[in-house]
Amino acid sequence: MKTGSEIIGCGKNIGLVNDICTDGICCFMSIPRNQSHLGMSKLFLKRRNASYGIKLLYTSLQTKDIVYNPCKCLEFYLKQSDTPAGFAANVLLRCGIFGKRCRPYSCNEFPDKSDSFMHDVPAPCVYNEYLAPADYITLKHKHDFRLYYAIKDDRKLLNKIAPGFTTEEIRKTLNLCENVVKVSAAWGEKPAEYFLVDVPKSDCALYTSRVHPKIESVKQAYNLWHGHIEGWLEKHYGSKWQSCLDRALEDEGGRTKKQNVQKQ
Repeated sequence: MKTGSEIIGCGKNIGLVNDICTDGICCFMSIPRNQSHLGMSKLFLKRRNASYGIKLLYTSLQTKDIVYNPCKCLEFYLKQSDTPAGFAANVLLRCGIFGKRCRPYSCNEFPDKSDSFMHDVPAPCVYNEYLAPADYITLKHKHDFRLYYAIKDDRKLLNKIAPGFTTEEIRKTLNLCENVVKVSAAWGEKPAEYFLVDVPKSDCALYTSRVHPKIESVKQAYNLWHGHIEGWLEKHYGSKWQSCLDRALEDEGGRTKKQNVQKQ
């Protein structure tokens, strides 16, 4: 995989970035029914490389794996970086047609648009929760969860996401990366081998809707999605859910007040 400032794909230069393009994360979760969101000529709807076997995996010790398929317009590229622990695999995600400044209406309006599968779900999206403060995660979920990019070990796909390298070179590099593990799975298709790469947590996320702003605190999240969060709390804590919530809000308020005093 290239270690320079850019890689070549689809006949054009694609600049690499230090932080994740969170539009790409949304492209795993905002796909309208029948993938009809672009309303454009079929000429522009050709399959981009992520559709050949890239998935987003939500998993933890206490819940069943949830697998998201990508929008067929999503481009996915790998780059290798050196760390004190060894090689690491970094990911570049981009819409294959649009950029941050030019986005189709239905993507830009996710999850507000009526044909988005999240439209009727009064809850924060997975990536927003992945970036949320620990107080929120441990109160609502009572456990940490992980997000991975699952990369199918497929010759055609590997050649597309790391152009210029042979399939064996890519496999060897992925096997050497300290943040990559390999699993066997059957996610809605025939069993296959997948390389799992951690989804990085970014402080510069691009939020596409006022419905799903960044989760800053338990209080703010509860005010936005109180019905959804109450359901989770009751599931975990039973009749004591209200007292658990009150205690979390009190602890959070005390820490916030202390931090504000220290800044003065």
